[in-house]
Order: sequence, then structure tokens, then C-alpha cells
Amino acid sequence: MLEPTRRAASQRAGLKQIAEELGISMMTVSRALNGRGDVAEATRLRVVKAAKRLKYRPNRLVHALKSGRSRTVGVMISVWLSFNAKIIHGIHDVLAEHNCLPVLHFHGEGPQANRDEAELAYLHRLLDQRVDGIIFWPSDEAVPQMYLKEVWERGVPLVAVDRCLPLTKADFSGTDDVAGGRLVAEQLLALGHRRIGHITGEPWVSTYADRRRGFEQALAPQPGVDLSVAECADVNSGEAAHRMLSRPSRPTAIFIPNDRMALPIYEVAESLGIEVGRDLSVVGFGTLEETKWLRPRLATVDQKPYQIGRAAAELLLDRIEGRVATAKPRSARVVPTIVRCDSLRAPGR
Repeated sequence: MLEPTRRAASQRAGLKQIAEELGISMMTVSRALNGRGDVAEATRLRVVKAAKRLKYRPNRLVHALKSGRSRTVGVMISVWLSFNAKIIHGIHDVLAEHNCLPVLHFHGEGPQANRDEAELAYLHRLLDQRVDGIIFWPSDEAVPQMYLKEVWERGVPLVAVDRCLPLTKADFSGTDDVAGGRLVAEQLLALGHRRIGHITGEPWVSTYADRRRGFEQALAPQPGVDLSVAECADVNSGEAAHRMLSRPSRPTAIFIPNDRMALPIYEVAESLGIEVGRDLSVVGFGTLEETKWLRPRLATVDQKPYQIGRAAAELLLDRIEGRVATAKPRSARVVPTIVRCDSLRAPGR
């Protein structure tokens, strides 16, 4: 006696059974199921109805061999932050709308050399699965064209998210970080802040550098602005904040380039008897779910990660479907918005 799963599989029809039941050719059935325009609408509806009744499922492997398209897309993005998960959600929804399946391959943190080695190994595994394209979050934005040699040799389209790869021909989907930095500066100025601090994060990270550029460009022409800048890694943000807030003429507001820096800032402020939201305004970047428990609630910049994911998938599908004539890299930069919360107030309130 057949096992239930095997029996169910044996009962699923193929093109031949559908064709025999309807008295038409297998070629007509195939064209109808693939949405070809050379099949009469009445015939297409009959075929679809019969396929559903007979539990027909297309053989994707056969389709891939015939068409050269697997209708799968490799997605290499770690899910250790809610921000990343929202990007994956956006990618998934667009791929689903176009009858494509994401093949997820998560990669984590670690020393840069190990991350580079693992990243290449994961990319090659996805290539071996014959995916039609790859969307990934690069561990290092300074990688050269040769780093992705096998990807280009196989003609597989590639889209980087969040971190642009300027030394390669990969497309890019991410935040308009310059606009985000400008938004924060404009908000602080509108509230009356003139003594302002900025803890920049690592200066070689382009997203941080762009946020700083937009922030400083908006502050530069304003009279009476006293800007304090501290360049440091994320892990040293508390030390930088302590130096900044210990000065006699300390800032009334601090802008940090990612929400993860907020906790050390809050802790330093408390140790110095400074109340966030009253004596000090703090503005982050990223709208991370992981910081929602902070009190007062952290004001931040919403990068719209779901839209970033959707834009990445759309860029990739344009390449896969041949809708892009140029090999020149394309970019989709989502304009962020500021989220006002209790950590952002006018000075002296």
C-alpha cells in the first residue's frame, strides 16, 4: 500500500492527463498554463479549471531546464535585527507577486576576514542552486569587482541592500542617508537647539558618512550653531557621550547615526544627572524594534526598510526580465521620515 504522501503525489496530474481529458494537445495545455496570448480565453479557462481539479503542479525543475530560469532568487540577509526582517518581508512580497521564490541564506557577524570568506561561500552555494539573481547585504562595501568574479561570469544579476558597492557593477537599494541627516538637523533647528552634538560612528562606513554629510550641510549656514563631533565606533559611543556631556557648555541635543547607540547615551546621561527628554534631546536612526523599551521613547529616523526590500526585488526583477538595457549600476534610495518621540524636545523644556 502506498504511503499517504506518495499516493497523493501519484494522483497529481501532468500535462498529458489534462490534455486527454479536454481533448486538446499538450502544447495547448502548456501555453494556457503559462499565460501565452495565442490561446483562446475560453480554452485557457477550461485548462485552468481542469488543472485545479486534477491537482496539477508544474515541475519547476523541468521548467528551469527548458527556459534557463529557476524562478528562484537568493537572499543573503541576516535576521538578527527587526530592520533586516522588514527588508526581507518587502523582498518576499514583490517576489511572490511575480511568482518567484526566495531562497534565504542567513549569514551572521564575526571578524571581517571570516565574514568575507563565509559570504563568498554562501554566494557560491546560491549560484550552484541556479538562482536567477541574488539580493544581499554585503559585509564590506569596499570589495572590488574581482570579489564577485563568479557572479559576473555566470551572468547573475546582483543587488546590494543598505551598503552600496561603488567598486562593482551591483545595483543598490537603500536609504537616502544624506536626506535623513538633513531631516534631523532641520528638526533640531526648528525646536531651537543651537548647541548640538553628533556621535558619527565609524567614518569609513558610507551610511554613517552620508548621514553626517547631510546633517552638517544643513547646520553649516545657520548662525550661532555650536556643533560638537565625536568620531568613534559604535562600542565607544558611551565614552564619547561622556566627554561631550561633561563639558561646561554641553550640547542640548545629540544625534546618533543608529538606534543601537541610544542605550549608552541614556546611561551616561543618567550617571551625570542629565534627564533625556528634558535636559537633553537624543535622536537616533533606524526605528529599531529593539529600542522601543527605552524611556523616554527614542526619537528616530524611519528608513522604511519594507520599501527598501521591495525596491531591491524590483531592481533585480528588471535585470532578470531584461527590462534594463544598460549595464551601469542603478540605485533606489528611499527617502526617510523622522519619528517624533519623547526624547526630542525644545531646549530648556
